[in-house]
Amino acid sequence: MISLGARLMAFLRKLPTWTVPVVAIILAVFAGNIMYATGLTNSDPISWTAGISHQLCHVTCGRPMIDPNVGFITQPLGHLAAYDILHGHLPMWNYFEGLGSPLAGEMQSAALFPLTLLFAFPAGLLWFHMALEMIAGVSTYFLLRRLGLRSLVGASAGALFALNGTYAWIGNSALNPVAFAPMLILGVEIIYDAVRERRANGWYIMALALALSLYAGFPETAYLDGLLALGWAVVRLFSLESSRRLVAVARVALGGVVGTVLALPILVPFVDYLKEANVGGHVAAVDGISHIAGPAYAMLLDPYIFSTLFSNRAVGNAWGGIGGYFTASVAVLALVGLLGSRLRPLRIYLGAWVLLGMMLLDNFWSVRRVWNLLPQMTTISVARYIFPSLELALIVLAAFGLADLATSKLARRALPAAVLVVVSLVMLSVYAGSRYNNGLPITGKQQVILMGLHAIPFVALGLVLVLAFLTRFRVTPWLIALVVVGESLLYFVVPTAEAPKQITLDEAPIAFIKAHQGQERFLDFAVLYPNWGSQYGLNEISQVDLPFPHAYADYLASTLYPSLTPSNQFTIHAGMTGVILQEQDLAAHFAAFESASVKYLLFPQQVPLLPALQKLGVKEVFHDYLATIYEMPAPRPFVTASLASCNVSVVSVDHVSVLCPSGPATLLRTELMMKGWHASVNGVEVPISTVDGVYQSIQVPAGTSTVRYFFRPPHETFALIASLLALLFSIATWVFARRGRRATSGPLASPAPVVTPPSLD
Repeated sequence: MISLGARLMAFLRKLPTWTVPVVAIILAVFAGNIMYATGLTNSDPISWTAGISHQLCHVTCGRPMIDPNVGFITQPLGHLAAYDILHGHLPMWNYFEGLGSPLAGEMQSAALFPLTLLFAFPAGLLWFHMALEMIAGVSTYFLLRRLGLRSLVGASAGALFALNGTYAWIGNSALNPVAFAPMLILGVEIIYDAVRERRANGWYIMALALALSLYAGFPETAYLDGLLALGWAVVRLFSLESSRRLVAVARVALGGVVGTVLALPILVPFVDYLKEANVGGHVAAVDGISHIAGPAYAMLLDPYIFSTLFSNRAVGNAWGGIGGYFTASVAVLALVGLLGSRLRPLRIYLGAWVLLGMMLLDNFWSVRRVWNLLPQMTTISVARYIFPSLELALIVLAAFGLADLATSKLARRALPAAVLVVVSLVMLSVYAGSRYNNGLPITGKQQVILMGLHAIPFVALGLVLVLAFLTRFRVTPWLIALVVVGESLLYFVVPTAEAPKQITLDEAPIAFIKAHQGQERFLDFAVLYPNWGSQYGLNEISQVDLPFPHAYADYLASTLYPSLTPSNQFTIHAGMTGVILQEQDLAAHFAAFESASVKYLLFPQQVPLLPALQKLGVKEVFHDYLATIYEMPAPRPFVTASLASCNVSVVSVDHVSVLCPSGPATLLRTELMMKGWHASVNGVEVPISTVDGVYQSIQVPAGTSTVRYFFRPPHETFALIASLLALLFSIATWVFARRGRRATSGPLASPAPVVTPPSLD
């Protein structure tokens, strides 16, 4: 009888060779998210981006992510988009923020991105991020294998990129496209291999990666990652025979065009929205002098030199501009990788990308002026969003360095020197940053944890230095890989441990508003911050977003909320002072808020109502231990008719039944007017007029009318048709290519030449 062990070994031998490395990368992702995945901590950002919950923590409740937009935008808008799709609707418009706003065109919601459907499930944000990390790691593995590196090296690099500093820290939609950067470059390499081997096509992976990076919802990151891939494509083009380069360029161009056309259903709403949107401080912040704060440089190789995220107020401004970090051991291997001879032009290019990117972080030697020569670069916060491409370039260089240790005496001799260089840089960071840590208020247990965090880079570098003198042993590359991945894993886990272990949401205020609100709106005073109303299907006049509707911004400045600066912030930054100022603005512009269909005011329980608001007729209708809800005396209904004799029945947010027995009337809806809105009366489309610069108005005849509204970006129909044609073209060419290969590989066909890429196995 065959033993169970023998059967298992026989089964494993039948698996593809990439199975074990890919599983190892997936396990590394689970290990990095172990606190979340096992329920030891809770990843829900509502605990720190809203005031409607309380939480229990392990040691302390810290910030598990840098960007609060993970709670204001990524989670609620992603959930809304998933909900719309699962109910058979294209997620084009968000009724629940402000006066209404584009959803797909907003882009950060990643409304049409396939993985966004995960937001429909409990802990959807966690599984969304983990899925991206897995894609990033597995794509990196296959990229390095395509370059001829060993499975050990590819798996190590895949785990490193899956656990990179951007994924560990950022949290919001800026990280979404990162997963497709290595896939995009892999697509370039597949094209070049196909050209080299005189095979047809080969551009499908590149087109898919480009399309997904655009659907992922953050064009700034996608653009910078695309620049890295474009430079890679140019450098690697010269590895081909000169007679084949034009063919390669044509296929890369084809992949780029097809990928872009596939993404038109998300790009067109975005471009249409930009024509009517305010992009806030993005342009002002990237005028050529944008840079990260000084203390942030000390965190590049020692991420927790100032303790955990935002816990050290002395360097509070540093977190907002940084987009990730590197690790000391990866930097060591990257220095070694720069010295290798194989694929030398590519190594030089990656080193140059890292160097120029690092210079850009502080606009060193005014290098930003050179970067600004590239299209659209002046509208991008490059100093923050270039980090993922720097991390990928450094990790690929580190993979070359790890591979060289097995074959190159030069690499083995250079390793101790590289360790000493990086140790010096880390010690310089510690020295430069020490003054910011003076007087840091921490407990004894926190002190022990902080000492452990400070020790990580030195322990990792010490182990690599010891192993540098043991490179003659075959197991040494495995041990070095374990050290490097282990350092990244430890850093990655730290923010997840800062999250609360238990979150208790106060659902009573949400339930009250949902039961009594109808289609009218509520105004938040630092309880259910924008745009959490979108998560729970509550119409919230507060809005935090970029792009931001220009018409709404102008209306806020002129009529509704003049003291709000900038117009897309509401109460998210000013604390209780902001709440008081917002109360004063509400009292001063009371009629305008009522005209905007504001029915309820949601207050923290401990904040008293301004006496001026009491005199205006605001009354309490709900309170519990956390929140108090007040009702406005006379909010304008969501839909009103100009004749008092008309009977208006709002069936749903986009369906109204009107009976006007005494004559035709004007119907006003307090939804934001924007190009793309359509209305029909009894099945016949009618024009929509704009009232007060923001609201919608149509004419209805005497008698009974059924009115329907719908929003579709002006050019979305053409975008959908073009995308469908691109998809059909891709499928057809792939099928024909497969049939052609089968025909040429038949029993009478001549065998194709076998081209084996260089390998370090």
